[in-house]
Amino acid sequence: MKSQQPSAPTNRRQFLTASGLIAGAALTRPLYGAEAASNEIHIGCIGVGSRGSVHVQALLATPGVRIVAICDLKPERVAAAQDAVVKAGHSRPFGTADWKELLAQPDLQAVSSALPVDLHSACYQDVLKAGKDLYAEKPMCITLAQCDDFVKAAAEAKNQIVQIGFQRRADPKFIEAMELIHSGGIGKLIEGRIMWSNSWGPLYDWFGKKERSGDWMLEQAVHNWDVMNWANQCQPKRAMGMGIDTLFRENQPDRNVHDYYSGVLEYENGVIVNIIHSWIAPGGLNREYTQLIGTEGGIDFNPGTVTFRPESKKGTATVGAGATADNTALAFAAFAKSVRDRTPSIAPPSMGRAAVVTCLLMREAVAKGTVVTLKDIGA
Repeated sequence: MKSQQPSAPTNRRQFLTASGLIAGAALTRPLYGAEAASNEIHIGCIGVGSRGSVHVQALLATPGVRIVAICDLKPERVAAAQDAVVKAGHSRPFGTADWKELLAQPDLQAVSSALPVDLHSACYQDVLKAGKDLYAEKPMCITLAQCDDFVKAAAEAKNQIVQIGFQRRADPKFIEAMELIHSGGIGKLIEGRIMWSNSWGPLYDWFGKKERSGDWMLEQAVHNWDVMNWANQCQPKRAMGMGIDTLFRENQPDRNVHDYYSGVLEYENGVIVNIIHSWIAPGGLNREYTQLIGTEGGIDFNPGTVTFRPESKKGTATVGAGATADNTALAFAAFAKSVRDRTPSIAPPSMGRAAVVTCLLMREAVAKGTVVTLKDIGA
């Protein structure tokens, strides 16, 4: 392995490989000592706030997984997570406010992490150094340099499983939709649509600070852009946008994230994606969707609805019928399978990097109010 940071993909095959769309080789490291006999995965949870508590519940529902350690800066959160584990019928896990102390626990094999975005890089690097498998909440990192460092570190840690928290990658609605798209089922791809219209904001604390969250183009929209990257199988080409970041500063003077923005992004294959992202909508206009339209039909990913043009007389169809609505549980089940079988994860760091690149392109376009290319963000 060369010592320099990996360069950005320069052609389609490089991008597919960097995005995890070309499968890698299976991993071979066996489970640790006692786990080899019981096949039970011992996992620790770092960050058990709003999203981290969802991790805890999903892990408690995952067969063959035991939560053995909890880490959070707030003692009451640690206690609540410990209580949840005990209520589920397991031994009370170790608790700490220091993730390095958690990583030092001798019976720990894997980690799930759900921290503020600015802490992702340091935490994830420490997990790799400790030799643990990692379920890493999105977005993977807050800067492109951090992404490149982590992709390189994960590649050098050949025997470790890393899964970025794109739970839609485990959702049959999205998986079957992608199979349809990539087989030409909705024709030549033309247009994408993303909407985040939130009535339950604005969120404050670290969410309201660009330096900590990366702004909403990164922290929240990363899910949608991962889906668009997955569907289009190529990298973005350029973006433009505009927005407002001053509406809620009366209550949070140092707030510097966008309360509303709108943008347009073009992929290398010519697909144009429109995004509207708003924290100012009234309750009746609360929406979140990711849609893709081709010459023969279109897909609304969240419900798995496929609609065809009238002349086809195909009507509508549904993909992923009967799938559970809890795709976080599906994502952790997929992570546990990768850890147990030592097979590549469904969302490796290369996918995390590709999604962050797309987010940073849109963020820069909104910040400048003009057309921005990958070259402009150093990608």
